[in-house]
Amino acid sequence: MVRGRTPGGGSGGLRNRAAWVMADQAISSLSNAGLSLLVATQVSRADYGAFAIAFSVYGFAIAMTQSTAGQVLSIRYAGAGPQEHRAASKSAVGTTLALGILAGLLLTGSWLLLAPPLDRVLLAFGVLLPGLLVQDAWRSVFISRGTPAQAFWNDLVWLALQTLSIGGLLLYGSSSVTHYVLAWGISAGTAALLGIVQTGVRPKLVGWRSWLIEHRQITAPSAAGAFAVIGAGQLAFIAVASIGSLADVGALRGSQTLLGPMNIISFAITALAIPEVARRQLSKRQFLTVAAAISGVLVLVNLVWGGIFLVLPDSVGEALLGATWTGTREVLPWMVASACLVASTTGFTAMIRAWNWASYAFRISIVAGPAILLFAAVGTHLDGARGAAMGFAGASALALPLGWFLFWRVLKRGRQSD
Repeated sequence: MVRGRTPGGGSGGLRNRAAWVMADQAISSLSNAGLSLLVATQVSRADYGAFAIAFSVYGFAIAMTQSTAGQVLSIRYAGAGPQEHRAASKSAVGTTLALGILAGLLLTGSWLLLAPPLDRVLLAFGVLLPGLLVQDAWRSVFISRGTPAQAFWNDLVWLALQTLSIGGLLLYGSSSVTHYVLAWGISAGTAALLGIVQTGVRPKLVGWRSWLIEHRQITAPSAAGAFAVIGAGQLAFIAVASIGSLADVGALRGSQTLLGPMNIISFAITALAIPEVARRQLSKRQFLTVAAAISGVLVLVNLVWGGIFLVLPDSVGEALLGATWTGTREVLPWMVASACLVASTTGFTAMIRAWNWASYAFRISIVAGPAILLFAAVGTHLDGARGAAMGFAGASALALPLGWFLFWRVLKRGRQSD
């Protein structure tokens, strides 16, 4: 692939794209965080735990489809011409839809094996998963082609529809967690259809396996890495529920919700940095500077934001999370530590991917993933949700030195050709 001209060109264009990416991530995070906070105050602790597991599965599915479709667009097609990018977008979104359908079928079948309330939640979630994943895929399409404003408007429509539907549930007085999952998923599916109108691109279902094979240099290690880390994280939540309780899962999910706005900055920076670096020829010194700047900024904002919640009065915490606040307060210090440790690795992992060394990023994941599952399970056995949070922090610390070591190797070797 021949790299094309940077869309928008110049520092002004970059600043404009950065502003739109940040605004889009703000809308997306507001939508998800608002939903989590509202569900926490409207349903029981057990129901919220079931919702937390569904949301964790969603996070895993997003990571997998981003690895197999979104990252390919960001790394290989960020500088492509309009026709080449359009063709790649059809295949990338089609691959996302195909994987979403397969995963949805597995989830809808799982309800026969599960007990309430988790069975109903996963049944509804499985039906709506393809739409949720396709809606997210459009974000990668818009950002990689240099038009993140379109991603913002798509996410804004999703937020508006979700607000209207959930407002109706509140007026109706619904306390069913399944109803809130339906409102969330149907709104996302509608926004996914809007993405087709915005782009004029119809997902190409036929050929999704060819897409995965053609781009296996990126898709294979990226998907394996996502499976190792994100998958282990979601399995860790299941382990916490099995060894501990759904209330323990709810406490951990509550802390993630409070810290979630930091994802606005983290996702925005990495979503912008990977295609921008991929389409440019940076010197090794510039490459190092960008990686260090990303990690430094993210560690700082996580420390400041997390510190606010560590000193939050109980009355405010209960207003935000309801009964879930009690458990969340106990795990919060360790979850803040984990977030800061993850932030310290974000810069170098983003740059490793931008220079097309996904196999190196996978090596980090293959260490961190099993550690997350093992440490969380052992921690839950020893000290419930707080022990699980300690396990998350410990696993994040374990991956840090390996990550920086591999980053230095990439820095010495330079960009890998497509």
